[in-house]
Amino acid sequence: MALWELNQIWIDCAKRIDLPVERGGDAYVHFDGKTLHIATDDHLDADDSLAQLILHEICHSLVEGPDARHRPDWTLDNTHDEDFVREQAAVRLQAHLAGAYGLRGTLYPTTSVRTFFESLPRFALGNPADHQLDQSIALAYVAADRAGKRPFAGALGVALDGTARCLGFARHPKSGHALVADQRRCGGCVWRAASGLCRQAAGRRFVTADDRACVRHEAEASIDCLTCGACCRSAFDTVLISSREVVRHLHPDLVLVKNGQAELRRNGDRCAALSSTGDYRCRIYSDRPRTCHDFERAGRHCLTARRRVGLSA
Repeated sequence: MALWELNQIWIDCAKRIDLPVERGGDAYVHFDGKTLHIATDDHLDADDSLAQLILHEICHSLVEGPDARHRPDWTLDNTHDEDFVREQAAVRLQAHLAGAYGLRGTLYPTTSVRTFFESLPRFALGNPADHQLDQSIALAYVAADRAGKRPFAGALGVALDGTARCLGFARHPKSGHALVADQRRCGGCVWRAASGLCRQAAGRRFVTADDRACVRHEAEASIDCLTCGACCRSAFDTVLISSREVVRHLHPDLVLVKNGQAELRRNGDRCAALSSTGDYRCRIYSDRPRTCHDFERAGRHCLTARRRVGLSA
């Protein structure tokens, strides 16, 4: 693999999200509000890389959000406890994004937060129910949601997949993604339909239950509604309610009528019935509309929702 090729992949990624990269200068890494300045390769630490540094800065941008998009160093100076929490959120997101392409052992931070990075579980974002104990979890979920949308999703997907290809990772013959290092099989993956169709593969490709899994493998048991909430967040923006549904009569404060059609009210990009604290718990679960009642956990629409909010690649 040529280093220049890998560098170009990530310079192009940054360019696609309007984050131009310039090499050189006095700082190791510095964002001036417009351009990301990174030292030349001969000045980087032996275990560092341009790819990792760009990914890490993109993760900072995603954690800080659009309000900090044109502020130097995303408003961070790493001298406050709050900055440390936000750094950890970026590290969680970095592990989450890299892990979807089998790259956690390659695109890792090289600073003092590396120990934190390596301590993260396979699902690096953490359990949202623990957000009060670890504020970086809540920040990381919001950032993952942003990562699942334009322009980030496409640019990051191309760069991460290109990196895995450059590194020559063994790839699944059907899905095309890097193979897992353990013994998981396609038969235990929710992305394999009952027909054997792999919904992670481009085109109609079928896999057997005994095929070795790729890094996109997700077991059905790993999809927990209370730690996901994708369908109740920004993945879908409308839940229609018929005139006979009990939610209209028992929870009128949650119902909004537009042009004669009732739907669940929303708070920003979340369903108003979704709990605002702890995990993603529905406050009217027993009275939820039929659309919600019929929504299948780990089904096709569920997987679509997880992709849209950045929880699945």
